[in-house]
Parts: sequence; C-alpha cells; structure tokens
Amino acid sequence: MKIIAFPVYIVTLLSLLAACGNPNQRLDEYVFYDGPEFKLKVVRSYRNIPFNYLGEHAVVMCQSDNTAEFPAHDQQDAGWRMLGAGGGQGSKSAEEAALAVKNDYQAYDDHTLIATTNVFNISFDACGHFINWDPSRLPQSMIDPVDKPDSCAPNGPADCRYYDFEGDRAPRYEQIRVAGKGQVSFTARSKTFRGVELLSVQTSNNGAVWHVETVGPDKQRLKPDTIRLLSVQSLEKEMDNTSLMGWLESVLPPRSVVIWPDVLASCGEQQGSGVHASSTPCAEIHFNDAEGNSGTLYIIMTTDSENRPGEASFHSAVYNAGDRSLSIDSLASLHENLATGEK
Repeated sequence: MKIIAFPVYIVTLLSLLAACGNPNQRLDEYVFYDGPEFKLKVVRSYRNIPFNYLGEHAVVMCQSDNTAEFPAHDQQDAGWRMLGAGGGQGSKSAEEAALAVKNDYQAYDDHTLIATTNVFNISFDACGHFINWDPSRLPQSMIDPVDKPDSCAPNGPADCRYYDFEGDRAPRYEQIRVAGKGQVSFTARSKTFRGVELLSVQTSNNGAVWHVETVGPDKQRLKPDTIRLLSVQSLEKEMDNTSLMGWLESVLPPRSVVIWPDVLASCGEQQGSGVHASSTPCAEIHFNDAEGNSGTLYIIMTTDSENRPGEASFHSAVYNAGDRSLSIDSLASLHENLATGEK
C-alpha cells in the first residue's frame, strides 16, 4: 500500500503547489463607465485557490488622476483602485459580469462616485478617497439578527456581522442626494432593521459624524429637527449656545454615528443601560465611534396633544469605553469621558 500511495501523494502535492503558484489566471476586462474624470472596469479572472475558491472571479476597479499612485497586487492593476468583487461566478465574459454589478456603482457627477453594496460608500474626489456608512454599526437593539455558525464572534474568531444583511435582507439605499463636497443624504431600508420603517442618514462633514434618524410606521412622530436643534445651553446652563447636533459633532471622534429617535421612551428603559428606569418621557440618543466606544444620552422632553415639543432638560447619560461602563450626570462630564475614550 505504501508503495502505491506514495506516488499519489507526490502528484497531489505537486498539483497543489502548482495551483498555489498561479492562483489567478486573468481572463478579460470590460470598461463599463468612461467619464471625464474617472473610469470603472470589471476584471475577470479564474481563481484556483486550494480549499478556498475555484471558478470565475470578477473585481471592480476605478482609475483617475487620484489613483495614479495606487500599487498593483493580485487583484488590483497599477494605477487603479479595487472597489469590490462580484458578478463573476459562472460568467462567460467581463461584460456579462459588469452587467451583474454595474447598478451598484453610480457616477453622480464628474468627480463623485457612489457604491451601494451592503455598505454605502461615496467618493467626492474621483476614487481618491472614500467615506462610508456601515449598517452593521447600528446598536444591537435595532438589529434583527439571523442565526450564525458557532465559529462567529463572540463564540469564535470569525467576523460574521454582515450575515444579517445578506440576500433579501441587504439594505436598499434610496433618495440619494449630494448637497456638496462632503455632504450626502439617503434613506436605507432592510428587513434586518428592527422597529423602524426606514432610516434617514446624512453627513455634512465628510463622514466625520453620520446622523441617523429612525422613521417608524406610526404617524404621530417627532419631527426630525425637534431633538437635533435643541439648544445645549437650555439643557445645561454652563454650555455654549449651540445645537445638540452641532455639539455632538464637535465632541465625538471621527467616523462616529449618532442615532436620533422619532419617538419618546421612558428614561433609562433601554436594557443594560445602567440607568434607573422611570416613567419620565425621554429622547434616547445613541452614539458610537469607530473604536467601538458607545453611549446613550437621555434628554427629558414633553410634548402636547399634537406631538409638539415642550421644555427639555438633561436627564443622564451612559458611556461605554472598552470594558468599562460609566453613568454620566452632565454634558460636561460626558465631554470629558469622550475625550478620555478617544485616546
């Protein structure tokens, strides 16, 4: 048996080494957008990676003056920027693969490209830089999760956060408006979003802070600016006379997300908040940053029979940084802890 099996092992090993030596066989390419400032193309290859992938594979790339210094690697041509993959499995040509993915890439104007896959991506400088809004960064209370394998975090090492947004649960990005460089707004719908009809998302500072407004099915809802335009000075006398939205933009670290509610809840009723629940009506404003720090700001508000806001005041806040969770008793204290958590 050993004499017979030995040559088989050698042949198998040589086959694997040959496959590893040339995992990508380039097939063809197709330019599906050729504008005055940037181009988009699909490059198709045949991938032969043992124990991983076998078959046609397609990637989307962008070329402009701002990508001239991008280096080449196994899935990126020199002077081009790889944007994503898809549409290649079973395809017969790069043009066919492009037809499967081209609707995910929208040239808004000569310099602006919008890529809408699971994550909303936008470049204002012809693919030189991108900013993005990632639905997986929403609070877990807003996510209706799917069952995941045991290998997924937190039980295992795999990052499976996008499992919740696959197939018919993928976000639909609509009503996209670009108001200027660094300013974009859109709506997002997904079966994964819990308790809301859609999300209204915007940034006015090139993605430094993303503002997300929840929009539910009920008609009696707070107007979007009711909470955002509250004067910080009215909530805490020692503070500057600026809006709550402007104050959060000034104190939160880059790439933060703020979730603005459209209904009032009881102060502290969010489970695990660390705040004692009461029947006092509060606006719960959630926020998180790119480092995984998060928090909730509770603002006491009253409304009349027509849902118009009355007086507002600071109630409390919770800030979670790493494995520590702190109860906050003032906006000034929240600012101090945000500065500490940023380091």
